[in-house]
Amino acid sequence: MFAVLVVFLAVFYFVANGKRDDGMTKLSATEATIQRDLSINYPQTPKAVVRYYAELSQCMYDPANSDAEIEEIAKQSRELFDDELKAQQTDEQYLASLKSTIAGFINDNRRIVSFTVSPSSEVIYSRLDIGEVASLYCTYTMQKGSVSYSDPEHFLLRRDGDGRWKILGWQSTSVEQAQAESVPPEKDGTDVNDTPAAGSSGSEGKNEVYGTEGSGAETPEVKIEKPTVEIPTVEIKVPGVDQ
Repeated sequence: MFAVLVVFLAVFYFVANGKRDDGMTKLSATEATIQRDLSINYPQTPKAVVRYYAELSQCMYDPANSDAEIEEIAKQSRELFDDELKAQQTDEQYLASLKSTIAGFINDNRRIVSFTVSPSSEVIYSRLDIGEVASLYCTYTMQKGSVSYSDPEHFLLRRDGDGRWKILGWQSTSVEQAQAESVPPEKDGTDVNDTPAAGSSGSEGKNEVYGTEGSGAETPEVKIEKPTVEIPTVEIKVPGVDQ
């Protein structure tokens, strides 16, 4: 009888705890990331802004995302953009371009594995004609199939009238190196907003078309054909440039 009682209590315990666990819904990475209310919990520093954008970017290419989640990712991303950058596309154009880019990533079996943002001590602050700006780096670790590679991006942010840091632009550091060496980057038909950090004035709305490898590796298997602008963002339309 004692043995039967122990078994009965054990079964009752596991059944009761199982029901308790069923009442708790575990959020996916995307759900946990997009539920942040930026109207009351906006990132306070340039590093925090880029980090949250990178978190959104890592969620972008999850094939399990619903249409509603993709729309929320697009909305949250644009909340981090400077007005000058947002003016490059309407909300509808940005969402359509994002969905197209996501489809390309999924078809290519690509994903963002992780990312690393510059430490606070390496964020460079400047006061320019276009306002108070900050520049820093975010390096994405990418994977395509079984191949991994790095894609370092140089971000430029500008403080707006409310004191919030907004993303003004970014580009691959491999493109910056090509410009420094006066070597024109290879064009691939993908458009991206150029930044003052790359030698242009953000207030002029100058844009470049480019696409170079982020890894810099010489092994053919690592030279993945990709527009760097796809990581972590979407295409930005440039007046006078055919898509």
